[in-house]
Amino acid sequence: MSELNRLIQTESVAVIEETLNFLLYECSIDDAPTAEEIAIWRDMLAARGRKFLRLSKICQTWLDEEAA
Repeated sequence: MSELNRLIQTESVAVIEETLNFLLYECSIDDAPTAEEIAIWRDMLAARGRKFLRLSKICQTWLDEEAA
């Protein structure tokens, strides 16, 4: 399991949100995650439920915007 996947499965909402914001909107294109990775994160966050659902929706929004 990658370090990012482990982070998404174990860290708090605040830590994950900060990480997602950086990876989705601030990092260089060369370092940006693939759509496949983001879809995996979306599903992992949705599986964690409740307060993580908002973060799952952020991933889905990014995927929707990239597909457009």
